[in-house]
Amino acid sequence: MGASFLCGFSSRTREESRFVLVPVPFDATASYGTGARLGPARIIEASEQLELFDEELLCQPWKQGIFTEDPLELPLDPEKVASVVREKEAGILAEKRIPVVLGGDHSVSIGAIKAASEHFGNIDIVQFDAHTDLRDQYQGSRFSHACVMRRVWELGNVIQIGIRSMSKEEWTFLQEHGCRAAFAREIHQDFPKALERVKGMLSGNPVYVTLDVDCMDPSVMPATGTPEPGGLTWYQVTALLRAIAQKARVVAFDAVELAPVPGLHYPEFTVARLIYKMMGYIGCYKA
Repeated sequence: MGASFLCGFSSRTREESRFVLVPVPFDATASYGTGARLGPARIIEASEQLELFDEELLCQPWKQGIFTEDPLELPLDPEKVASVVREKEAGILAEKRIPVVLGGDHSVSIGAIKAASEHFGNIDIVQFDAHTDLRDQYQGSRFSHACVMRRVWELGNVIQIGIRSMSKEEWTFLQEHGCRAAFAREIHQDFPKALERVKGMLSGNPVYVTLDVDCMDPSVMPATGTPEPGGLTWYQVTALLRAIAQKARVVAFDAVELAPVPGLHYPEFTVARLIYKMMGYIGCYKA
């Protein structure tokens, strides 16, 4: 039952692990490119190739302990999937560990964010994404990947990073409810200023980070269901994650929307590396 995230390396038992990874192979709400259900397995496979020493942090994040659960068995109904993920995440949080959800389409984040909110109370929800995901319903479902942030909006202080695509409905919602975002164009125009703005939007509450890989530019991350031009670079994303982890307590995070492309290996390696980086920022980073 379960395994090490770094499959070719024995990390820790569950009892010794700070991080517990939860593969959620679900993409029933995908509206364009499919295949995100294959993302968790490919990320874990790619993790075998990671160097365990982080040259930026000068530490080995695996020493905090990493344990990977077996993939969740899921129904086809995304609302029921949210309940399954919520229950799993709640159990990990009760053990005082840091849950890391591997998606799957972005709808799998709904239950995870709800569990974090129920456990910690007031939280900051930091969303890396090309899209606002604020539709009230999409293609007949209120639990679509396009509705994720609408379902969790009232659970915390929502900060959106990398946004560059939205509907008129979503823009209106942001204007009516308060837009707290660092848009992709702003990040590219003046990254130091945008970085300081993101840090200033953090409230001091525990942080849940939800990272849709389409926040990155398609040149960096082509393997995703709804790519958008003008996205973030590797170093922009890692600098933002580092700054967030420095300033606030990150209590849970996810990485979603990797849709592997046959024969193209670097996208899953990129996501595995990003997850490992985030573990390092949480546990190893020294200012």
